Amino acid sequence: MAKFEVRDFDGDLPALSAMARETWLEEYGEHSWPDLYQPALAAYFFASVSDPRFLVAAYDGARLVAFVANVPRRYRLAGRRYLGVLSSMLVARPGYQGAAVYLLGECLRRNQELGADFAVMTIEHNHRSWRMFQEFLRPAHRLTVLKTMHPLVHALDFDRIVTSEGLKRHEVLAIRLAGADRRIMPVATAGVVRLYRAGDLAQVLALVQRTANGDSLVRDFAESTLAVQLHAQPVADTLVYELNGAIKGFVNFTLRDMVSRRACERWTWVEFVGWEACSAAERRALLAGLWQVGHERGCIGILEWNKGYYSAAPLYGARFVPYPRYVDVTAWPLKPDVVLPTVRGVFEQVF
Repeated sequence: MAKFEVRDFDGDLPALSAMARETWLEEYGEHSWPDLYQPALAAYFFASVSDPRFLVAAYDGARLVAFVANVPRRYRLAGRRYLGVLSSMLVARPGYQGAAVYLLGECLRRNQELGADFAVMTIEHNHRSWRMFQEFLRPAHRLTVLKTMHPLVHALDFDRIVTSEGLKRHEVLAIRLAGADRRIMPVATAGVVRLYRAGDLAQVLALVQRTANGDSLVRDFAESTLAVQLHAQPVADTLVYELNGAIKGFVNFTLRDMVSRRACERWTWVEFVGWEACSAAERRALLAGLWQVGHERGCIGILEWNKGYYSAAPLYGARFVPYPRYVDVTAWPLKPDVVLPTVRGVFEQVF
């Protein structure tokens, strides 16, 4: 086994980005993967990390060979509040896969030391990290699959999607028949769809706090962390629906690159939705606005997951289609008294 030393990440985001791209291009082959390590996007994800112990890396001398992020979170579930971490972005160079297992053990120790109740991980099926969890971690730890999810997508530039994703002829035909290659047309409403402004924060926070958490795992935002989530140029923004000076709904999104050996193309990823107070027409207006903004920013598609904390009917009504890639949202309880059930919904980012 290659030698390595585990220590706090040194903060070199360009080095992390280069290492991850080299590794995942080898892992995914002709398939695309979301580049979470692009420096501006990684800095956005790590904005709430104030303690260096949350970002853990392995080094062979001065060379970065493996990495995992533990991003602190507060959650609500079944009437209780929890201190959690979102453990993500696990990556290890070829020849250093043993470092990945060691890093996860170090994360377990650090997360317990920092007082977390549980860790949440999203793991894509049938890839190296998923097989590692099945073989090494699931038999030894109390891991619970909270929810299995798949993407829902709508095209902004379908020809570029066909090329970048290498879609087969029958997939192209099915997407065209479903109408997911067409523009989401705006509808007439009494209010307006516009980009978020800093003065909207209190009203959007009130909408977020209304998110039901009976059988859903829900982010419990502080105002300061929500402000970064809603607007962080050039990677994150939010559309709001305003009626008579009041914010009735919002759709928060990030811009993420999907990378393969064929292409690197940008997608609009839906992060958080709060539109329970909106009518069907107002929700459609938000989706039409999202289509327009994504198109203007050079994205080729919109992607959301079937997270389950809100009805996906407006997405299907706007001709979103499911795509057969699956991730497990897995919880790792860190305290003996924490027992987490499977859930209907997950009000959280996938990264």
